[in-house]
Amino acid sequence: MILSKESVPERDFFTEKEGAGNPMNTPSVWEITRTFLHLGATAYGGLAMVEPIRFRVVQEKGWLQQKDFLDGLALCQLVPGATVVQLATYVGFRLRRGRGGLAAAGAFILPAFLLMLGLSLLYFRYGDLAWVKAVSRGFSAVVIALLVQALWRLTPIIRRHWIDLVIALLALAALWIRVNYLLVFLAAGCLRLVLGLRFACEERLGTVAPTGPAPDLGLIITQITGTVTALTLGVWGLWNLNHNLGLMSWIFLKISVVAFGGGYAMIPILQWDMVDHLGWLTLRQFLDGILLGFVTPGPIIITATFVGYWLKGLLGAAVATVSIFLPPILMIIFLTPFYQRIKEGWWVRPMIQGILAALMGMLVLVTVQMGLAALIDLKCLAMMVVASTALIVFRVNLLWIVAAAACLSILLF
Repeated sequence: MILSKESVPERDFFTEKEGAGNPMNTPSVWEITRTFLHLGATAYGGLAMVEPIRFRVVQEKGWLQQKDFLDGLALCQLVPGATVVQLATYVGFRLRRGRGGLAAAGAFILPAFLLMLGLSLLYFRYGDLAWVKAVSRGFSAVVIALLVQALWRLTPIIRRHWIDLVIALLALAALWIRVNYLLVFLAAGCLRLVLGLRFACEERLGTVAPTGPAPDLGLIITQITGTVTALTLGVWGLWNLNHNLGLMSWIFLKISVVAFGGGYAMIPILQWDMVDHLGWLTLRQFLDGILLGFVTPGPIIITATFVGYWLKGLLGAAVATVSIFLPPILMIIFLTPFYQRIKEGWWVRPMIQGILAALMGMLVLVTVQMGLAALIDLKCLAMMVVASTALIVFRVNLLWIVAAAACLSILLF
């Protein structure tokens, strides 16, 4: 079982009683906005946010049937980007088409954006204080623990088949010698498809013909062309306004369309571009930004706001946030009407599985690199081990771990 995009943890809510899904109970755009504002301000924990959304729209309000909700969750796992934001988009789209999808996604992101904006301002203004530096060392150990937890939870990606382990190791080796990660991901997807072709063909022979509506290819091409053109013009305009602003927007757009695996998958790619290649942030700043993304409500990859604020203030924060979230949101809006046929494409799963295996290799590399930089003494190493044990074995709430790490860091450092 894959935690981040392929599936969510098996829980009782998958078999709970369905909501009514009464078509006469379709909410207004304002009600959708209000509901997802509340969810975005109160839901924590990556994919743990799936259950609050499901409870609200299926059990409490009866806006969707349980089956429809789970179909949407499966679609979000086929698309790169932040899963919970895409799930909010899917719910809004099913209720009020495009306006509902954009309203739900925007409302879900807004609380995290505002909170991260405030935390970024405080961090970069007071980050040089001695006690802040001490706490930062402890927080870095917690971030490494979070990455270890992510590796632990994502190991099913490479346990499905020996092919996936081989691809992960090959990707790790290629990234170690600094092969461009886009080429690595593309090669991993193609390799998984070719090596697993026999299994894919067997699965294909066992399936029935798609029963969903025939896609309007002309409409799809028009929508995609228009969207790509608009995004290109937007990046070009930002580039002319400020080179770094345009480059940052392009990087976040690029990350958002290749990062299968949700927020966890975006972390190593973001570090690869922003820290290793461009040097826009130090590794310490990046680690602190990741932790702030974990402890704020809403999507984990709201760390993009932190990066954008550091580069270009409020405008940079807004550009980074829109760039990282908009493409996956639009993908859900475009693909939802044709999901039945998409999910039955025999080649879809092998390609995504290969990309996920490569991402696993990248996550291993980044965890090692960050660990070497952050765990500079035995105190930091001990804090990381304790935090990892608390997260993986005892499932302690992250906020308690962060609070304990802050107190211990002031005493130790």
